[in-house]
Amino acid sequence: MTLRVAVIGCGKIAERASLPNLVNYKDKAEVKVLCDIDESRARALKDKFSLSGAEIEKNWKKVVKRKDIDVVFVDTPNYLHEEMAVAACKHKKHVLVEKPIAIFTKSADKMARAAAKNGVYLMVEQTQRFDPVHQAAKKVLDSGILGKVHNIRGRIGHAGPEYWSEGKAHWFYDKKKSGGGAMIDIGVHITDLIRWLAGKKVTEVFATIRTIEKDVQVDDNATVLLKFEDGTKGEIECSWTTRPYEVTTSVYGSKGKMMTSIGTEKPIKVVVAKTGKGEDPNCILEEIYPELESTASGWENAVHYFIDCVIDKKKPFVSGEEGRATMAVINAAYESNAKGKWVKVR
Repeated sequence: MTLRVAVIGCGKIAERASLPNLVNYKDKAEVKVLCDIDESRARALKDKFSLSGAEIEKNWKKVVKRKDIDVVFVDTPNYLHEEMAVAACKHKKHVLVEKPIAIFTKSADKMARAAAKNGVYLMVEQTQRFDPVHQAAKKVLDSGILGKVHNIRGRIGHAGPEYWSEGKAHWFYDKKKSGGGAMIDIGVHITDLIRWLAGKKVTEVFATIRTIEKDVQVDDNATVLLKFEDGTKGEIECSWTTRPYEVTTSVYGSKGKMMTSIGTEKPIKVVVAKTGKGEDPNCILEEIYPELESTASGWENAVHYFIDCVIDKKKPFVSGEEGRATMAVINAAYESNAKGKWVKVR
């Protein structure tokens, strides 16, 4: 079975993530339409990826109504996600929406409801879950080898949207279009990852969100303390002023600890300690360096997984509801920063 795909939004996420990984899955996915208000951008991607059969369209509303489209990728600025995804769902299209799912939880709720009502799948492209390092880390945590987890931390950072998107990043700094700065842009990645790794609900947050380097009207750095439903402590950091790029996590449990770091020689280290009455708690029982099952990127794994979900009629585990839960933490963090106190996640 080959799915017919429309990509709405022909910016850097389409160029770097969606299209390369649709093209290398051409036995299961065919790009039928490239849609962008700037036709030249769509044509440039059509040529770059040799998509001779793809049509160019400026009007996304026409695209979602087409009978010859099965799947829609929403690769547009954050403020457009709700309208486009809901319309696509209403016309019985499966939707892969770029993170964050939307700016507000109420928008995410509408998107999830539209998907459920129309019997289609809605997935959020939270690629950190699909990185082979984090897939392996999740297996370690689920194995119970670390015992009861007491503390979990994560950090993500790069030099900012202007670096990542090669200068074509103006909307990132417009709060009405983006919803905020680093906290919503890449903080959503590390928040979602920590939520998934922990496998627990975040109930409260305390955030410090600042602009410390860039001459912009949105935040470029954030630190957020987390309280989970079972008392586990957490912390996330995100930064648009980190060079070079990094994604790290640290997990501490009653029987050991685990550290991950993307792009390093040994990206996962698990240390199991000797425990028991009278034993030295600092004595290492075992050091483990789990092997990765894949060398594919998180982007590749996410795109291919979504296509497979549609073909196999299997609801994605990064559903609209999951996207909403992550955005609830992000929204609470901004509220906490504004009020200077702990805020419940709603």
